[in-house]
Amino acid sequence: MRGRTAWGGRVFRLAVGVCCLFVGGHFLADLASPAFPFPVEALDRFGASRVVLDRNGEILRVTVTKRGEKLLPVTLEEVSPHLVHAVLAGEDKGFYGHLGVDWVALARAGLTDLLRGRIVSGASTLSMQVARIVEPGGPRLWRKTREIFRARELERLYTKKEILGFYLNLAPLGGILRGFEAGSLFWFGKHASALGPAEAASLAAMLPAPSARRPDRHPELLRWFRNLVLDRMLRCGYLGRDEWARERSSPLGARPHPWPFLAPHACDYALARTNSRVVRTDLDLGIQRRMEKVVRGFGGPGADGVALVVLDGRTGGIRAMVGSRDYRRIPLNACLCRRPAGSTWKPFLYALAFRKGAAGPEGILSDRPLRIGDYRPANFTRDFAGRIRAGEALAVSRNLPAIRLLRAVGVDSFRGFLSELGLSLRERPLYLDLALGTESASPLGLARAWRIFSDPAEGLSVEWKFRSRVLEILGRRSPDPSVLGPGRAAWKTGTSADRRDAWTVGNAGGYVICVWLGNLDDRSDPGLVGGRSAAILFARAAAALE
Repeated sequence: MRGRTAWGGRVFRLAVGVCCLFVGGHFLADLASPAFPFPVEALDRFGASRVVLDRNGEILRVTVTKRGEKLLPVTLEEVSPHLVHAVLAGEDKGFYGHLGVDWVALARAGLTDLLRGRIVSGASTLSMQVARIVEPGGPRLWRKTREIFRARELERLYTKKEILGFYLNLAPLGGILRGFEAGSLFWFGKHASALGPAEAASLAAMLPAPSARRPDRHPELLRWFRNLVLDRMLRCGYLGRDEWARERSSPLGARPHPWPFLAPHACDYALARTNSRVVRTDLDLGIQRRMEKVVRGFGGPGADGVALVVLDGRTGGIRAMVGSRDYRRIPLNACLCRRPAGSTWKPFLYALAFRKGAAGPEGILSDRPLRIGDYRPANFTRDFAGRIRAGEALAVSRNLPAIRLLRAVGVDSFRGFLSELGLSLRERPLYLDLALGTESASPLGLARAWRIFSDPAEGLSVEWKFRSRVLEILGRRSPDPSVLGPGRAAWKTGTSADRRDAWTVGNAGGYVICVWLGNLDDRSDPGLVGGRSAAILFARAAAALE
């Protein structure tokens, strides 16, 4: 007797609860909305992942949100119709026919709960589920009442299309996955726009218990629920019988696809330069991978620092950026670090000298000892050629002729031309050693300056006919004949004082390439000579681009 009384008490409480849901939810929604407005700001509390794309739309990186999740917002037009149909069939087939609450389904669920003596069905619409995502937690009866209330408010504030969009973007799909775009990329390696019926049904089937139905742990369980969703899609008219039979018999096809972490230095650079959620870069993933392979395969000196930048010679877009041999060990991006530029600026000086008439390619320059106060510059080889043609002096990078040319054209004039090329100099007096690259530049900055210098379309104070003469002189030799024939690149090396930095910059095959080698703690190294190390890496990069 006592058991029957207890059961009757549970039934009574359930009945009261269901009545509260009907009456409380309905009337609260209609009467209390002005006093308890929908928390619109909560729809954005999950944030969004930032996505970095290469020039062809390939995903390079997906960041986590402030909550540590992967969430990639998409519009309703950016998901497969099969996914929309799977979600509607599996979760709320009457979505377009109710105003936030399916009272018939709720009554049916309440009756089932009464007969079973426990809660077995929630009858939540998509609108109610969005409300639950926005405001989770609380006792079940209160939570359900609140869901009804908020669902009614949602329907007043937003269109069906917008509510469905909220659901597709905010539904939790297990672990750090939130939203169907993130789920589609992780489990199927494709965008939600490319999902087929069975794939869409698989994701929709994960919704009630994504951890318990993980395809890599419980594939048969998920497949059973997937087929249940496909059955509902058939009954709703979203699938023809032949298509339904074919999709139902198809393999699950879901497996984890690791999130891409490609071109890491370039992605860091791109993310730091904008607050955009979708960051579209000029990077070419194919070129990036080739340059990374070239750097990994390069022995060279024992220096721990390396930088390699490839720019499009016409647009200046960054096609590849390698800031260290191993990002996980050295995340510092050496492509952005300023270092003494050595002789890499001499081509700019010679072009200016040709423009001002201080010399011509075939003119004779003096390569004899020079003393200016206590300053006694020397050539890298520690010898002197005496008289030398200007073109030859540039090609073999003699220091004394360059200093004399800088004296002839003037330091301020050279500073102005460097500024035209985008090279920023320190605000301090500059002297004749500027001709030897004692000022600093980053590999990216030097590459950009070289691109401007070597582009005929750039209207500079030094006209193209003078710049082109310099490039022709620098293209006569090969940086490494074993991999790159002569005439395939116009290039210039540079070595800083005490062999701390080795540079090569130039253009080849429509690209501008800049290479830097050095130690991150500024140690010198006998192998850090532009013509013996950086030039070889430059040649391999140029050959890989071909």
